[in-house]
Amino acid sequence: MSFGCQVVSYGNVEKTIERAVRAETAGFDTVTVPDHLFHPTGSEEYLVDPPWEAFSVLGAIAQRTEEVTLMPGVADSVRRHPTELAHVTATLDRMTDGRAGLGIGAGEAFNFAPISDIDWDDPYTRFRECVAVIDGLWNSTTDEPFSFAGDYFDLDEAHMGLKPAQEPRPPLWIGGYGESMRGLTGAVADGWFPWIYSPDEYAADLRKVLDVAADRGRDPDAIDRAVMVPTTVSEDGDEAREAGIERNRVNLALRPPLLADMGYEDIAESTPIMWQMAFDEEQERQLSAAAERIPDGAVDDICVAGDPERAIERIEAFRDAGVDNLVLIPVGDYEETMRHYENEIIPYFSER
Repeated sequence: MSFGCQVVSYGNVEKTIERAVRAETAGFDTVTVPDHLFHPTGSEEYLVDPPWEAFSVLGAIAQRTEEVTLMPGVADSVRRHPTELAHVTATLDRMTDGRAGLGIGAGEAFNFAPISDIDWDDPYTRFRECVAVIDGLWNSTTDEPFSFAGDYFDLDEAHMGLKPAQEPRPPLWIGGYGESMRGLTGAVADGWFPWIYSPDEYAADLRKVLDVAADRGRDPDAIDRAVMVPTTVSEDGDEAREAGIERNRVNLALRPPLLADMGYEDIAESTPIMWQMAFDEEQERQLSAAAERIPDGAVDDICVAGDPERAIERIEAFRDAGVDNLVLIPVGDYEETMRHYENEIIPYFSER
Protein backbone atom coordinates (compact mmCIF):
# COMPACT_ATOMS: atom_id res chain seq x y z
CA MET A 1 0.00 0.00 0.00
CA SER A 2 1.40 3.38 -1.06
CA PHE A 3 0.18 6.72 0.20
CA GLY A 4 -0.18 10.01 -1.62
CA CYS A 5 -1.23 13.45 -0.44
CA GLN A 6 -3.22 15.93 -2.54
CA VAL A 7 -2.01 19.31 -1.28
CA VAL A 8 -4.37 22.25 -1.66
CA SER A 9 -3.85 25.66 -0.12
CA TYR A 10 -5.32 27.84 -2.83
CA GLY A 11 -4.50 31.51 -2.55
CA ASN A 12 -1.27 30.70 -0.66
CA VAL A 13 1.54 29.20 -2.72
CA GLU A 14 4.11 29.05 0.10
CA LYS A 15 1.68 27.23 2.39
CA THR A 16 1.09 24.65 -0.32
CA ILE A 17 4.84 24.06 -0.66
CA GLU A 18 5.25 23.79 3.12
CA ARG A 19 2.44 21.25 3.33
CA ALA A 20 4.00 19.20 0.54
CA VAL A 21 7.30 19.11 2.44
CA ARG A 22 5.41 18.08 5.58
CA ALA A 23 3.71 15.24 3.68
CA GLU A 24 7.10 13.90 2.62
CA THR A 25 8.45 13.98 6.18
CA ALA A 26 5.27 12.18 7.32
CA GLY A 27 6.11 9.29 5.01
CA PHE A 28 3.86 9.87 2.00
CA ASP A 29 5.15 8.41 -1.27
CA THR A 30 3.45 10.81 -3.67
CA VAL A 31 2.45 14.47 -3.59
CA THR A 32 -0.15 15.70 -6.04
CA VAL A 33 -1.67 19.14 -6.60
CA PRO A 34 -4.92 20.07 -8.37
CA ASP A 35 -4.79 21.87 -11.69
CA HIS A 36 -7.43 24.61 -11.93
CA LEU A 37 -7.58 27.87 -13.88
CA PHE A 38 -10.97 29.62 -13.78
CA HIS A 39 -12.70 28.03 -10.82
CA PRO A 40 -15.15 30.42 -9.12
CA THR A 41 -14.09 32.09 -5.90
CA GLY A 42 -17.37 33.61 -4.75
CA SER A 43 -18.78 30.52 -3.07
CA GLU A 44 -18.54 30.24 0.71
CA GLU A 45 -18.98 26.48 0.59
CA TYR A 46 -16.84 25.12 -2.20
CA LEU A 47 -13.99 26.77 -4.10
CA VAL A 48 -13.19 29.92 -2.15
CA ASP A 49 -9.60 31.02 -2.87
CA PRO A 50 -8.07 31.60 -6.32
CA PRO A 51 -6.05 28.77 -7.87
CA TRP A 52 -2.36 28.88 -8.59
CA GLU A 53 -0.72 27.23 -11.63
CA ALA A 54 -0.03 23.57 -10.92
CA PHE A 55 3.25 22.89 -12.71
CA SER A 56 4.89 26.03 -11.33
CA VAL A 57 4.01 24.87 -7.83
CA LEU A 58 5.25 21.34 -8.55
CA GLY A 59 8.57 22.80 -9.69
CA ALA A 60 8.88 24.73 -6.43
CA ILE A 61 7.97 21.64 -4.39
CA ALA A 62 10.63 19.70 -6.32
CA GLN A 63 13.31 22.01 -4.97
CA ARG A 64 12.25 21.38 -1.36
CA THR A 65 11.70 17.61 -1.45
CA GLU A 66 13.96 14.65 -2.11
CA GLU A 67 11.98 11.43 -2.53
CA VAL A 68 8.27 11.87 -3.22
CA THR A 69 6.80 11.40 -6.67
CA LEU A 70 5.26 14.66 -7.93
CA MET A 71 2.32 14.95 -10.29
CA PRO A 72 -0.79 17.00 -11.04
CA GLY A 73 -3.96 15.50 -9.70
CA VAL A 74 -5.08 15.91 -12.39
CA ALA A 75 -4.14 18.08 -15.39
CA ASP A 76 -6.67 18.29 -18.19
CA SER A 77 -6.22 17.68 -21.91
CA VAL A 78 -8.07 20.85 -22.91
CA ARG A 79 -6.26 23.99 -21.76
CA ARG A 80 -2.76 22.80 -22.68
CA HIS A 81 -1.64 21.31 -25.96
CA PRO A 82 -0.32 17.76 -25.45
CA THR A 83 3.11 18.87 -26.66
CA GLU A 84 3.23 21.24 -23.68
CA LEU A 85 2.12 18.52 -21.26
CA ALA A 86 4.78 16.17 -22.62
CA HIS A 87 7.46 18.85 -22.36
CA VAL A 88 6.64 20.16 -18.87
CA THR A 89 6.44 16.62 -17.47
CA ALA A 90 9.79 15.68 -19.04
CA THR A 91 11.30 18.86 -17.57
CA LEU A 92 9.93 18.11 -14.10
CA ASP A 93 11.19 14.53 -14.38
CA ARG A 94 14.69 15.74 -15.29
CA MET A 95 14.89 18.30 -12.50
CA THR A 96 13.84 15.67 -9.92
CA ASP A 97 15.99 12.78 -11.22
CA GLY A 98 12.93 10.74 -12.13
CA ARG A 99 10.29 11.75 -9.60
CA ALA A 100 7.63 13.12 -11.95
CA GLY A 101 4.34 11.59 -12.99
CA LEU A 102 1.45 12.81 -15.10
CA GLY A 103 -2.07 12.57 -13.77
CA ILE A 104 -4.38 13.56 -16.60
CA GLY A 105 -8.10 13.76 -17.30
CA ALA A 106 -10.54 14.95 -19.93
CA GLY A 107 -11.29 18.24 -18.15
CA GLU A 108 -14.05 20.07 -16.30
CA ALA A 109 -16.09 22.89 -17.80
CA PHE A 110 -15.37 25.42 -15.03
CA ASN A 111 -11.65 25.41 -15.89
CA PHE A 112 -12.17 26.86 -19.34
CA ALA A 113 -15.77 28.10 -19.50
CA PRO A 114 -14.64 31.66 -20.39
CA ILE A 115 -12.43 30.40 -23.25
CA SER A 116 -14.67 30.42 -26.30
CA ASP A 117 -12.13 29.12 -28.82
CA ILE A 118 -11.88 25.58 -27.38
CA ASP A 119 -13.61 22.77 -29.22
CA TRP A 120 -14.96 20.43 -26.55
CA ASP A 121 -17.71 18.72 -28.54
CA ASP A 122 -16.10 15.30 -28.11
CA PRO A 123 -14.07 15.28 -24.86
CA TYR A 124 -13.21 11.59 -25.01
CA THR A 125 -11.74 11.70 -28.53
CA ARG A 126 -9.75 14.80 -27.67
CA PHE A 127 -8.43 13.11 -24.52
CA ARG A 128 -7.54 9.84 -26.27
CA GLU A 129 -5.58 11.76 -28.91
CA CYS A 130 -3.85 13.83 -26.24
CA VAL A 131 -2.55 10.71 -24.48
CA ALA A 132 -1.35 9.27 -27.78
CA VAL A 133 0.54 12.47 -28.65
CA ILE A 134 2.24 12.68 -25.24
CA ASP A 135 3.36 9.07 -25.39
CA GLY A 136 4.47 9.43 -28.99
CA LEU A 137 6.61 12.47 -28.22
CA TRP A 138 8.27 10.79 -25.25
CA ASN A 139 9.24 7.91 -27.54
CA SER A 140 10.25 10.03 -30.55
CA THR A 141 13.82 10.09 -31.84
CA THR A 142 15.68 12.00 -34.52
CA ASP A 143 15.68 8.86 -36.66
CA GLU A 144 12.06 8.02 -35.88
CA PRO A 145 10.15 11.28 -35.35
CA PHE A 146 6.51 11.21 -34.33
CA SER A 147 3.67 12.03 -36.70
CA PHE A 148 0.00 12.12 -35.80
CA ALA A 149 -3.15 13.03 -37.73
CA GLY A 150 -6.27 13.15 -35.58
CA ASP A 151 -9.49 15.08 -35.25
CA TYR A 152 -7.95 17.52 -32.76
CA PHE A 153 -4.17 17.27 -33.07
CA ASP A 154 -1.86 17.12 -36.08
CA LEU A 155 1.91 16.64 -35.84
CA ASP A 156 4.33 16.09 -38.69
CA GLU A 157 7.65 14.40 -37.89
CA ALA A 158 7.97 15.88 -34.41
CA HIS A 159 10.94 15.05 -32.21
CA MET A 160 11.01 16.19 -28.60
CA GLY A 161 14.68 16.20 -27.73
CA LEU A 162 14.29 16.54 -23.96
CA LYS A 163 13.27 13.11 -22.73
CA PRO A 164 12.02 12.16 -19.26
CA ALA A 165 14.60 10.66 -16.92
CA GLN A 166 12.38 7.61 -16.35
CA GLU A 167 12.22 4.87 -18.94
CA PRO A 168 10.12 4.05 -20.81
CA ARG A 169 8.18 7.03 -19.45
CA PRO A 170 6.99 8.67 -16.22
CA PRO A 171 3.88 7.05 -14.75
CA LEU A 172 0.80 8.22 -16.64
CA TRP A 173 -2.31 7.96 -14.49
CA ILE A 174 -5.73 8.58 -16.04
CA GLY A 175 -8.36 10.28 -13.91
CA GLY A 176 -11.76 9.33 -15.30
CA TYR A 177 -14.90 7.42 -14.35
CA GLY A 178 -16.88 6.50 -17.44
CA GLU A 179 -16.62 3.15 -19.16
CA SER A 180 -14.64 4.56 -22.09
CA MET A 181 -12.12 6.30 -19.83
CA ARG A 182 -11.65 3.17 -17.74
CA GLY A 183 -11.22 1.14 -20.89
CA LEU A 184 -8.56 3.52 -22.19
CA THR A 185 -6.79 3.27 -18.84
CA GLY A 186 -6.61 -0.49 -19.13
CA ALA A 187 -5.42 -0.23 -22.72
CA VAL A 188 -2.61 2.33 -22.48
CA ALA A 189 -2.09 3.90 -19.03
CA ASP A 190 0.12 3.07 -16.09
CA GLY A 191 -2.55 3.77 -13.50
CA TRP A 192 -6.17 4.62 -12.81
CA PHE A 193 -6.57 7.78 -10.70
CA PRO A 194 -10.20 8.81 -10.14
CA TRP A 195 -11.50 11.34 -7.59
CA ILE A 196 -14.00 10.34 -4.88
CA TYR A 197 -15.16 6.74 -4.52
CA SER A 198 -16.60 4.40 -1.95
CA PRO A 199 -14.74 1.08 -1.65
CA ASP A 200 -17.52 -1.14 -3.05
CA GLU A 201 -18.11 1.01 -6.11
CA TYR A 202 -14.37 1.37 -6.73
CA ALA A 203 -13.97 -2.41 -6.77
CA ALA A 204 -16.81 -2.77 -9.27
CA ASP A 205 -15.51 -0.08 -11.65
CA LEU A 206 -11.90 -1.26 -11.38
CA ARG A 207 -12.96 -4.52 -13.01
CA LYS A 208 -13.35 -2.77 -16.40
CA VAL A 209 -9.80 -1.38 -16.22
CA LEU A 210 -8.28 -4.75 -15.44
CA ASP A 211 -10.38 -6.69 -17.97
CA VAL A 212 -9.35 -4.39 -20.82
CA ALA A 213 -5.70 -4.61 -19.76
CA ALA A 214 -5.89 -8.40 -19.89
CA ASP A 215 -7.65 -8.32 -23.28
CA ARG A 216 -4.83 -6.13 -24.64
CA GLY A 217 -2.18 -8.56 -23.43
CA ARG A 218 -1.04 -6.28 -20.61
CA ASP A 219 -0.38 -7.42 -17.07
CA PRO A 220 -3.29 -6.12 -14.97
CA ASP A 221 -1.17 -6.33 -11.84
CA ALA A 222 1.25 -3.80 -13.33
CA ILE A 223 -1.42 -1.07 -13.40
CA ASP A 224 -1.40 1.30 -10.42
CA ARG A 225 -4.81 1.31 -8.76
CA ALA A 226 -5.06 4.77 -7.25
CA VAL A 227 -7.94 6.83 -5.94
CA MET A 228 -8.21 10.28 -4.40
CA VAL A 229 -10.38 10.51 -1.27
CA PRO A 230 -10.72 13.00 1.61
CA THR A 231 -9.25 12.35 5.04
CA THR A 232 -9.33 13.88 8.49
CA VAL A 233 -7.88 12.12 11.53
CA SER A 234 -7.90 13.22 15.15
CA GLU A 235 -8.03 11.78 18.66
CA ASP A 236 -11.71 12.74 18.74
CA GLY A 237 -12.96 10.28 16.13
CA ASP A 238 -16.57 11.49 16.16
CA GLU A 239 -15.47 15.06 15.57
CA ALA A 240 -13.24 13.96 12.69
CA ARG A 241 -16.06 12.01 11.05
CA GLU A 242 -18.43 14.94 11.40
CA ALA A 243 -15.85 17.24 9.82
CA GLY A 244 -15.34 14.82 6.94
CA ILE A 245 -19.07 14.61 6.30
CA GLU A 246 -19.55 18.37 6.48
CA ARG A 247 -16.65 19.15 4.16
CA ASN A 248 -17.37 16.50 1.52
CA ARG A 249 -21.13 16.40 1.05
CA VAL A 250 -20.85 18.66 -2.00
CA ASN A 251 -18.01 16.55 -3.42
CA LEU A 252 -20.22 13.48 -3.43
CA ALA A 253 -23.04 15.49 -5.00
CA LEU A 254 -20.68 16.23 -7.89
CA ARG A 255 -20.49 12.49 -8.64
CA PRO A 256 -24.06 11.56 -9.67
CA PRO A 257 -23.07 8.23 -11.30
CA LEU A 258 -21.44 7.21 -8.03
CA LEU A 259 -24.53 8.30 -6.10
CA ALA A 260 -26.68 6.18 -8.37
CA ASP A 261 -24.43 3.15 -7.92
CA MET A 262 -24.65 3.66 -4.15
CA GLY A 263 -28.44 3.45 -4.36
CA TYR A 264 -29.38 7.14 -4.45
CA GLU A 265 -30.70 7.36 -8.00
CA ASP A 266 -33.28 10.03 -7.14
CA ILE A 267 -30.58 12.38 -5.83
CA ALA A 268 -28.28 11.58 -8.74
CA GLU A 269 -30.94 12.69 -11.22
CA SER A 270 -31.12 16.17 -9.71
CA THR A 271 -27.45 17.19 -9.53
CA PRO A 272 -24.99 18.23 -12.28
CA ILE A 273 -21.95 16.06 -12.92
CA MET A 274 -18.50 17.45 -12.12
CA TRP A 275 -17.09 17.63 -15.65
CA GLN A 276 -20.06 19.70 -16.85
CA MET A 277 -19.97 22.15 -13.95
CA ALA A 278 -19.39 25.79 -14.80
CA PHE A 279 -20.67 26.76 -11.31
CA ASP A 280 -23.28 29.14 -12.64
CA GLU A 281 -26.11 30.21 -10.35
CA GLU A 282 -28.55 27.49 -11.42
CA GLN A 283 -25.96 24.72 -11.20
CA GLU A 284 -24.91 25.83 -7.72
CA ARG A 285 -28.56 25.83 -6.63
CA GLN A 286 -29.03 22.27 -7.93
CA LEU A 287 -25.77 21.15 -6.35
CA SER A 288 -26.61 22.55 -2.91
CA ALA A 289 -30.12 21.10 -2.97
CA ALA A 290 -28.83 17.65 -3.91
CA ALA A 291 -26.03 17.77 -1.32
CA GLU A 292 -28.51 18.46 1.49
CA ARG A 293 -30.38 15.25 0.64
CA ILE A 294 -27.36 12.91 0.80
CA PRO A 295 -27.32 10.82 3.99
CA ASP A 296 -24.38 11.25 6.34
CA GLY A 297 -23.45 7.58 6.01
CA ALA A 298 -23.00 7.87 2.25
CA VAL A 299 -20.60 10.81 2.64
CA ASP A 300 -18.71 9.00 5.40
CA ASP A 301 -18.24 6.07 3.02
CA ILE A 302 -16.11 8.15 0.61
CA CYS A 303 -13.86 9.44 3.42
CA VAL A 304 -11.04 8.16 5.57
CA ALA A 305 -12.15 9.93 8.72
CA GLY A 306 -12.12 9.25 12.45
CA ASP A 307 -9.54 8.39 15.06
CA PRO A 308 -6.40 6.54 13.89
CA GLU A 309 -7.91 3.11 14.48
CA ARG A 310 -10.95 3.87 12.36
CA ALA A 311 -8.79 5.51 9.68
CA ILE A 312 -6.84 2.26 9.43
CA GLU A 313 -10.11 0.32 9.07
CA ARG A 314 -11.25 2.64 6.27
CA ILE A 315 -7.90 2.33 4.46
CA GLU A 316 -8.12 -1.44 4.73
CA ALA A 317 -11.55 -1.26 3.10
CA PHE A 318 -10.06 0.62 0.14
CA ARG A 319 -7.14 -1.81 0.03
CA ASP A 320 -9.56 -4.74 -0.06
CA ALA A 321 -11.35 -3.00 -2.95
CA GLY A 322 -8.13 -3.16 -4.96
CA VAL A 323 -6.52 0.21 -4.20
CA ASP A 324 -2.74 0.13 -3.94
CA ASN A 325 -2.08 3.89 -4.15
CA LEU A 326 -4.34 5.83 -1.80
CA VAL A 327 -4.04 9.56 -2.44
CA LEU A 328 -5.58 11.44 0.47
CA ILE A 329 -6.96 14.98 0.54
CA PRO A 330 -6.54 16.31 4.10
CA VAL A 331 -9.41 18.43 5.36
CA GLY A 332 -9.69 20.02 8.78
CA ASP A 333 -6.58 20.23 10.96
CA TYR A 334 -3.75 19.46 8.51
CA GLU A 335 -0.98 19.08 11.07
CA GLU A 336 -2.93 16.78 13.36
CA THR A 337 -3.90 14.59 10.43
CA MET A 338 -0.28 14.46 9.25
CA ARG A 339 0.88 13.56 12.74
CA HIS A 340 -1.40 10.54 12.92
CA TYR A 341 -0.37 9.33 9.46
CA GLU A 342 3.32 9.74 10.35
CA ASN A 343 3.21 8.11 13.78
CA GLU A 344 0.48 5.49 13.52
CA ILE A 345 -1.19 4.91 10.16
CA ILE A 346 1.66 4.71 7.64
CA PRO A 347 3.85 2.66 10.02
CA TYR A 348 0.97 0.23 10.52
CA PHE A 349 0.83 -0.52 6.80
CA SER A 350 4.60 -0.39 6.34
CA GLU A 351 4.98 -3.18 8.87
CA ARG A 352 2.63 -5.32 6.80
